[in-house]
Amino acid sequence: MFGGFEEIEISSEDLGQIELVGVHYKGTPQNPELKASFEKMEQFANANPEAFLNTIYYIEPAGKLDTMEVFVGVEKQWIENVDGLDSKSFDGSDAIIASIQGHRFVMPGPKKVQKKIEAYALENNKETPDLYIDQIFSPSKVRVIGVKK
Repeated sequence: MFGGFEEIEISSEDLGQIELVGVHYKGTPQNPELKASFEKMEQFANANPEAFLNTIYYIEPAGKLDTMEVFVGVEKQWIENVDGLDSKSFDGSDAIIASIQGHRFVMPGPKKVQKKIEAYALENNKETPDLYIDQIFSPSKVRVIGVKK
């Protein structure tokens, strides 16, 4: 019905310095500010075909009324005026990347993806990431980048 998803592909890559600018949101999933944060950054992503939305979930909500914390942004190179936006910078020189493709209803959850990235780090004698950047190419294609804070 939805079509399955292909197995999660894990690799490591030197992405250099990862420079993001965006909006930091802390609150409940139902707060209109969350939607506004995504819409604001989607405008920047949609303005350039090479730009993609990036999210970093610091606190995942367990339910609709739980507090969540997320950064929503795009790569700094796609935004001319960064006034009023938060900047984030990460060392991506030894990033571990999970590439996921499939219908959004059958995609694996964040914990499963993080466990796969951590297992890859262990098997390949790499540092275990403690921060995960979700790079959203489309509703059916996501790349999760594991880095050290």
